[in-house]
Parts: sequence; C-alpha cells; structure tokens
Amino acid sequence: MVSSPSLWRAPVPFKDAIEQDAIAPFPKPEAPEEEDEESQRDRDRCLMSSLPVKVYRERRYLQYQATWWLESAFQGVFAIERRFRPRPSDESYPKSGTTWMKAIMFAIISRKVYPLRDHPLLRLNPHDCVVHLSGAYATGKEAVVEALPSPRTMAVHMPFSTLPTSVVGDANSGCKIVYVWRDSKDVLVSLWHYYRKLRPEEAHVSEFHGLCESFCQGDTVFGPWWDNVLGYFRASVEMPTKVLFLRYEDMLEDTASAVVAIADFVGCPFSAEEERAGVVDAIVKLCSFEELKNLDTNMSGSNGHLIKLPSSSYFRKGVAGDWMGHMTREMADRIDTIVQGKFQGSGLEIKRAST
Repeated sequence: MVSSPSLWRAPVPFKDAIEQDAIAPFPKPEAPEEEDEESQRDRDRCLMSSLPVKVYRERRYLQYQATWWLESAFQGVFAIERRFRPRPSDESYPKSGTTWMKAIMFAIISRKVYPLRDHPLLRLNPHDCVVHLSGAYATGKEAVVEALPSPRTMAVHMPFSTLPTSVVGDANSGCKIVYVWRDSKDVLVSLWHYYRKLRPEEAHVSEFHGLCESFCQGDTVFGPWWDNVLGYFRASVEMPTKVLFLRYEDMLEDTASAVVAIADFVGCPFSAEEERAGVVDAIVKLCSFEELKNLDTNMSGSNGHLIKLPSSSYFRKGVAGDWMGHMTREMADRIDTIVQGKFQGSGLEIKRAST
C-alpha cells in the first residue's frame, strides 16, 4: 500500500538494500522498555527447550502456538512478536504462490518509479525484491528491514493467530495483508518437491505418502494447513479492508482481474489512462510464470535466508492440478474429505478432486 495514491516512492529491493547500502536509517518507533538481551535469550532458550520437537529430513521443528516452526527460524518469530512495528504501507502474505505474489505485488507498487522495460524483477529473483520477514529477523537483518523506506512489502508464512498485535490488533496501523490459498493437494505436491531439493537422495514414493499422512493429521510446518487458511479467511470476513483473501486457481484463470483487485486493495489503483496504455497487461506479462522462469537471474544462483536453494527451484510448474500426477484418487478423496470437514460451517468451500 502507498499512503496516498499521489505519493509514489520507490520501494527498495531487499537485496539492493543489503548489498548496496541503498537506504538511510529509518528511526524506530518508541517501544516499551524491555528486559536486556541476555535475559531475553535465556528466557527464549528456556521456552524452546520446553516445546515439542520433531525431526524431519534431519531438520528440527518446534511446536509453538499449535504450529510447527523450523527451529532455525524460531528466534525470528520471537523477534517479530516483540519488536516489529508496521507502518501505514506494509503488506504481508503467506505462501501458496508466494514467489508469484511477491513479483505481482512488487510490480504493482513500483510501477511508477521503475519502468517495466528496466524493472528490478528483470535482474533480481522476486525473493530478492520482497523480504521474507521471519527469515530476515532470524538472520540478523532486522535493522535492514527497519531501514527500508516506505512502501515496504514483506512476506510471511505465519498463521494469522501468531502475527504480532502491532499488525492485527491496531486498527490504525494501515498494514494490509494479502493471503493466497491454494488447493491443498497441490500445496502438498509443491512442498514435496521443495523437500526433494533439500535432500534428493530421500525423494522416494514412501516419503511422499508419509508427507500426505502427516498432512491429514494436521502435522505440517506452519500448520495444520486448514487452520492457517481459515485464520486468514475469517480475518478477511471480519476485516475486509485489512485482509484480502485470494484463491490461487482463480488468479491463474484471470490474472489481470487479480492484479487490479490487489492494486485497489493496497491503495495503488490503476488509472483509466494506465489501463488504456496496457499497464495491467504489461505487469501480468512481466510476472508470468514463463517470463520469470526464463530470466537469467532465475536460472542461476541460489536464494534463501535460512536455507539456500537454487533460484530455479522456485519456478517448477506453476499450474493447477499437478497433484493428479502424484496421488491416487483414494489419496485425493481422503484429503478433500478431511479439508471439507474442517471447513464446514466457515463459508469457505473447496473444489472436490476430479480426474
């Protein structure tokens, strides 16, 4: 979001802010006096040692507030809870098309300061443009986040219930949240391929079946998945001016309408002149899967705060229904039945599996 449609300032790609010292220090808002850092760390270690632990593919996960978190990211969660202060121009959104949404959001809010023919997305991975908040806090880059000029655009995978009060409890914070939800079966397949990149030697069918079983039990990172989705869906019903709830498959079917809706929601609507000039279509093209996938910057190098993966791994297929090549009909029906049961009475509906 931009505070006023007439006040356009360049959002700084996060990688540029780190590597080029492209930003001036932004004064932190006054915060209540807190205990000293060493006392905080002792208290954090004590809490972490008391939390349930599970190990998956040699990585430790901790359960906190009914959600499984990667242990290496956990200090970032604490830091965000205590110290993150939103501004009137922040957006945050969890995954299921995160890379695509980062590109769309950054292109929307930067369109009047970066010509699309020479846009940062042509030289940077979307994850280099939009900071992953908990990853940045967990790796000591909190000061860079604070120093970013407005409008800041950030991504999180945190459930709505774990977002800091400064984001969700202050009606005057101006912080906007755009949440994208996706068919749970495709989310599972995407997660499976992510794990394959981490440990390809363990990428066999039994592991995928085990992941599906964990999902059905609600035992997945940032999950249970249905609680994550329902948290943001209910928030979008209760606070429609603060939370925009989008379906990934609908965005695929009509990306231009989604781009217009997002721009309106964050306070950067397209003018009639821009629409006539084809700016919406140009953003759709710039952020399309094929366009991004085939850029040199997304075909080489690596990316990630906590876990480095090849940049190309963020661009696999980007389609709906990929689960059909990975699941039996019985597996798909079981997942749909569980999810439909969890959604019952909420007003949120799924599209049943069809093959």
